[in-house]
Amino acid sequence: MIGAITDTANELSTRLAGSESLGERLEDYLPAIPTAAYLLLFLIVPILYAVYISFFKFSPTRIIEWTFTLTHYEKLLFDSFYRGLLWYTVKLSFIVSAVCIVVGYPVGYFIARTTPMRRQIALFAVFLPLMVGTVVRIYGWIVLFSTNGIINSFLQAVLGTKLQLLGNTLSVTIGLVGVYLPLVVLPVYSSIEDIPDSLVMAARNLGANRLEAFFKITFRLSLPGLVTGTIFVFVLTMNSIVTPDLLGGRTDLTMGLLIYDQAISGGNWPFASAIGTVLTLTTTALVYIYFKVIRDRMGVQEWD
Repeated sequence: MIGAITDTANELSTRLAGSESLGERLEDYLPAIPTAAYLLLFLIVPILYAVYISFFKFSPTRIIEWTFTLTHYEKLLFDSFYRGLLWYTVKLSFIVSAVCIVVGYPVGYFIARTTPMRRQIALFAVFLPLMVGTVVRIYGWIVLFSTNGIINSFLQAVLGTKLQLLGNTLSVTIGLVGVYLPLVVLPVYSSIEDIPDSLVMAARNLGANRLEAFFKITFRLSLPGLVTGTIFVFVLTMNSIVTPDLLGGRTDLTMGLLIYDQAISGGNWPFASAIGTVLTLTTTALVYIYFKVIRDRMGVQEWD
């Protein structure tokens, strides 16, 4: 009897202690509530609503006819035109991300390892394009690439010929790299700047040459910054609208531009929502695979 009472008292005490710790944990999460509410209201709810209306028919008069259908997804998955469009968008995103890696990592490395004066000048040069609107920067590329632009005028004067530099994948790629390159340079610079010089010196003292010390210390420790920047570039390229529209031709139609055309020009919100859903799922899956492959290949178990 006494043992049963003691066990009951101990259980009650444990529950009260658990409630106390739960309250303490809730207090720790209180600062995150406004951010969570903001994301829920302005991100998660609109996405869920877009997914919801993608399963209903389009009505030219009422926009949405509340009749369940899978027609939009069947069109996206089985029509060769839309499959090709998705593949082109993915391919373009990979190309732009790869170019940003090849160009952005050396620039970020140089900024982190150069003298303070050169670092300030280089950082200003990287930040300067971010102070100008995207449309203004794209029109700058149009001035360069157009038939009567600066480059073709120079080629005409020197070689007597002109090139088709505008309205193709090359111009779209260059424009996107120009817009998103700082998103790789800055995280790489930040990651490399945080690496103590003593680690590289220790590797050299232990027998590693410059190349080995770079790949085993500098590159490995700066990889989180590089991956973060690459993901930013990839996701934004997958959803890009303005740059492909202004610099590309009709053969350079992307999924983001198609969403804009269907939702704004055509008013077909259900089909635009279905395109957005497919694009979001594809982007999420590819980013997850990229992150997992990089982490497994580099042997990194946990990143801060």
